[in-house]
Amino acid sequence: RRRRRRTRRRRRRTTRRRRRTRTRRRRRRRRRRTRRKEEQEEQEEEEEEEEEEEEEQEEEEEEEEEKKKKKNKKKKKKNKKNKKKKKNKKKKKKKNKKKNKKKKKKKNKKNKKNKNKKKKKKKNKNKNKNKKNKKNLMNIKIKKIKK
Repeated sequence: RRRRRRTRRRRRRTTRRRRRTRTRRRRRRRRRRTRRKEEQEEQEEEEEEEEEEEEEQEEEEEEEEEKKKKKNKKKKKKNKKNKKKKKNKKKKKKKNKKKNKKKKKKKNKKNKKNKNKKKKKKKNKNKNKNKKNKKNLMNIKIKKIKK
């Protein structure tokens, strides 16, 4: 009888112990699993955030690039326009220069002609004057002789 009791007790103890250890193990496993899961989730979230940040940065860079391109295009256009303007100005200047030269030539010619005309007139006037004077002188002389 005694023996039986003992063995029963022992069995009970061991079974209890086993149960305890089993439950402990299970708990530990569960905890580990949940911990691992949580860690994994955290890591995934971090990775996602990093990816998002990278994408944002890329987008920003692209926008910057686009902006730069646009600016350069505008600048190029402006430069082209200015160049054209300059060219046209130069052309106009050249044309005007030519025109002015022609005008000047014409004016000079006219002036020369007028000058020559005036000179001729003056010469003729003087000639006529001289002629008249001569005639008068002659007349005076003749009168004197007659007297």
